[in-house]
Amino acid sequence: MIKKILILTIIGISIVACANNPLRSYKDDSDRTLNNISANPTDTAVYGSSDIIYYMEDGLYQRMLTKYDASNSQLAKAQKAVDDWVNSWSNTTSGRISDSMTQMLVNDSAVDYQPKGYEKTAMSSYRALNHIDVNNWENARIEIKKMYQTEVAIQNYNQALYMQTQADTASYQSDPQKNSLYQQIRSKYNFAPVDNPAVLALKNSYQTAFSHYLAGFVFEALGEPSLSRPGYVNASMLNPHNGLSPKSIANLDNGKTKKTGYTNLLIIEEVGHAPQFKSKQIPLIFNYNSSKSAQTCVNNINLFFPELVPDPDGKTSYNYSIDDKSQQQELYTDYNLMAARYLHDQIPHMIARNIAAAVRNISASQASCNAAQDDWGTALSIAASIGGFLLDHADERTWVLLPSRVYLNRVQLPYGEHTVRLNVNGQEYSKVVKLNAPYQILDMRVLQNRVFFMNQQ
Repeated sequence: MIKKILILTIIGISIVACANNPLRSYKDDSDRTLNNISANPTDTAVYGSSDIIYYMEDGLYQRMLTKYDASNSQLAKAQKAVDDWVNSWSNTTSGRISDSMTQMLVNDSAVDYQPKGYEKTAMSSYRALNHIDVNNWENARIEIKKMYQTEVAIQNYNQALYMQTQADTASYQSDPQKNSLYQQIRSKYNFAPVDNPAVLALKNSYQTAFSHYLAGFVFEALGEPSLSRPGYVNASMLNPHNGLSPKSIANLDNGKTKKTGYTNLLIIEEVGHAPQFKSKQIPLIFNYNSSKSAQTCVNNINLFFPELVPDPDGKTSYNYSIDDKSQQQELYTDYNLMAARYLHDQIPHMIARNIAAAVRNISASQASCNAAQDDWGTALSIAASIGGFLLDHADERTWVLLPSRVYLNRVQLPYGEHTVRLNVNGQEYSKVVKLNAPYQILDMRVLQNRVFFMNQQ
């Protein structure tokens, strides 16, 4: 038993040297990226190694620099992992819930990053926008269809996750140790930030009104009203507190979508960055004799959960005008709420992760306690403490360069040049946009103290 515990501890420590370092603080990485963008937005502002999350961050950053092909090249590297995952869940609800025992016994950071549901669908949306910005609407159509396929796979996965949750809950009730841990976790951790009315009002954690309105707009531009209408309808269902979607549905139904010599301009305003994740630990004293020996020990273990850290600058939109005419935008998607809803849906998995880690640590601590009278006792106690300290961290990886909030507006303007002025904290930024097609998009991103304009080339 002693040898096994020491081996597990050594393995845990050695994993720190691997590419998927369980000790890696992704919040530190993302802080450095945000600071780089704020100080000097060069081509290499994104910090990190060549892995899935890096490709996601750099892909979106390259888009902000209007390097659309480079953006899609980076996003495609991350999309491959998503495609593999989607294929495994596209027609089934019986795939694997957990990547490996490494994930359960070490921690989530020790395995390749699997994008969250809303990140998977956002990837398709931003790849579609990149294609639109190089005037390739057909490829944008492909990405929208891929987004729909991804949503079906996520729905299947969530159904399997629900069934797994039912099985886990039943197993806790039949195991005194796990049941005691389960009850203490539920009482110790504050789930209120991810379990409030605003979060629960969301239909799910992967469909966004922004992406579905974009889908409607793409199909409308391609002359496919039968596919466009469901996009607008879904956008309205996902965010019923807006007037743009119902108006777009009415115009589509009444044939008022086009006007000769005019552009339907969809204006996207993105503010801030998506919330960061920070691992939070809660100490827990657990008195349990797992080995049934005469020696009962006090076990010191840590609960660990990801805590959301919202962007304080992403709470509001910024006023803008077109040709000196003030515009009114509407909030379509709040990625702070999407992230909170994701965590809410992941609560059963997070509890399972904590119980698995606690059982591991209790076993190590109990072995150390039982061996206290021999020479192995001190060494094993130290090893158990180090192992638990190293491994008990929540995964902080998340797509931080997604916006905090997305606002939409749509106007019809005559062909020609138009000046867009955006006021950010009293400072005015401007962009001359040339309109020469029935459908075009202008994307404005406010991040840190920078404004990025993205429009068709």
